[in-house]
Amino acid sequence: MTAAERALSGKRVLVVEDELLVALMIEDFLTEFGCTTIGPCGTVETALHAVRTHALDLALLDVNLSGERVYPVAEALAERHVPFLFLSGYGEEAIPPGHADWKVCAKPFKGAKLAEMLCAVMGAAVT
Repeated sequence: MTAAERALSGKRVLVVEDELLVALMIEDFLTEFGCTTIGPCGTVETALHAVRTHALDLALLDVNLSGERVYPVAEALAERHVPFLFLSGYGEEAIPPGHADWKVCAKPFKGAKLAEMLCAVMGAAVT
């Protein structure tokens, strides 16, 4: 287990992803890291409900949910000071103007890269 994975152990992570196979892969990674998964949520509406009703440590957000942008969920998480990471095939272009501090993990990704980026948005020192 890497230092990043150890830092993630025990974290409650919201997964917002509308593609089942991708969601299952993400859940597998998070389980390997020792995280508890909330979701997956496939719509902005269900994700917003999860943000309002669950204690969360982190969130992973697919930018495009069946043609709907996930930005309202990102805003709700930011208001609650819950760190989040976008997952997108669009790369940095997925970040809307005025939010340069929001981070994107480009799809496809490997588990080690995901763990490293989650730690970065959490502000966890990984050595």
